[in-house]
This record gives sequence, C-alpha cells and structure tokens, in this order.
Amino acid sequence: MDWQIVLVSLCLAAAAVYLGRRAWRTWSHRGAGCGGGCGCSASATPKNNDGLIGVDELTARLRSRR
Repeated sequence: MDWQIVLVSLCLAAAAVYLGRRAWRTWSHRGAGCGGGCGCSASATPKNNDGLIGVDELTARLRSRR
C-alpha cells in the first residue's frame, strides 16, 4: 500500500475519533463549554433572569465616549 494512502487513512481515522469524542461529550453534557459543572461563576444566578440587557448597560458605552 502506498504511504500516502496510509497517511490519509490515519488522518481520517483521527478526525472521526475526534468528532465522535466531541459529539459524545456534547450529548453527555461533559463538554468544554461552561455548563456550571466546573465550579466557575456560571453556576451563580444572573442578575437579570429575563435575558434582556438593561438600559443602564446599553447606554454605559455611549456615556463613556462623551
């Protein structure tokens, strides 16, 4: 077998293993993204629970430019 075919096969196998691992970690909720399981501040409750940005925060940048 040609060495290039072996190299391409190894790259494809590594990519398939990587994608499979990432999919498994995503589906099992063990991904690298912050889901609050790492003990960081994501587990704390946010100040604004409705998901909207307050007017104070929106206009703060405009006030700092003046």
